Amino acid sequence: MSRPALEHELWPALRRYWHPVAYTAAVGAGPVAVQLLGERLVVARLGTGLACFRDLCVHRATALSLGRIEGHELVCAYHGWRYGADGGCVHIPALPAGRAIPAGARLQRFACEERYGLVWVCLAADPVVAIPEYAEFSDPAYRAVFVPAQQWRASAARATENSVDAAHFPWLHEGILGSRDHPEVPVFEIEQVGEELRYRFTDLPNPMHPVAHERVYRLHRPFSIHQRKERADGQVEAVLIAACPRAAEETTVFLVICRNFHLTEAELAERMATDILILEQDRPVVESQRPAELPLDLAAELHLRGPDAVAVAYRRFMAEVGVDIDAGPVAVE
Repeated sequence: MSRPALEHELWPALRRYWHPVAYTAAVGAGPVAVQLLGERLVVARLGTGLACFRDLCVHRATALSLGRIEGHELVCAYHGWRYGADGGCVHIPALPAGRAIPAGARLQRFACEERYGLVWVCLAADPVVAIPEYAEFSDPAYRAVFVPAQQWRASAARATENSVDAAHFPWLHEGILGSRDHPEVPVFEIEQVGEELRYRFTDLPNPMHPVAHERVYRLHRPFSIHQRKERADGQVEAVLIAACPRAAEETTVFLVICRNFHLTEAELAERMATDILILEQDRPVVESQRPAELPLDLAAELHLRGPDAVAVAYRRFMAEVGVDIDAGPVAVE
């Protein structure tokens, strides 16, 4: 099978992965419209859990996200058709009493789970792998905070690659995550373990993290990053960065941060403002990249041995999804 050239060519295979589509706190008493891999979906709390369907009533293709929830049923705003948690229509108001509901009156339902304060959806019946692990979230020693979801006019793979690109820290985030007096990227080894890329390096002190610390990364295919910032004194900041591929050039970026050390409310607010600032510094740069989709052909962009090691590994990693590739060396100096 030939090697894909651009990110969208992976979409059929990416339907078999779990993707975050919303924070769970955003799904309240009514249905919520989301989008994943170009599919318009609706998420709703029906009964004891969440349900996810294609956001179309089977009757006249109205968006069900315009409707409401009554009891344990999703009610279409247009003609009042009611659907249960399994997607089956349970009532059609316009039908005379006693008349059977058509067998085809059933919504397409997708797998949906709540994990780490996020709603995860898989568009296929046979996920390749489970939702990525984020053990710190359920550890009582850690406190979780949620950075507001960010909407980027960029592809999910471009956004993900940016998050593991340490070489841009001193330039785009000078005075926060690095200094232009020390622009070098440490040398480290990258290991592929199943559906993860793993690596670690020692980061110099910076204004955001004034003590030298280990950065430990687990990049989960396709678009989730688990990062631990570990200090010698035992303080740990564990971050889940997860990108939702809404469309080819539309991505929602979620950021969940767990810390095992105390910050005052003022310090938490300051850190939140800094995290948002970092994302806002990244966004216009990533949105400017062309092509907007990540090229999976490593010859399409120039790479440097060392500084671009993670980008090269990630592009190879993504190109493996559903295809056979030649993993020969291509990085240059």
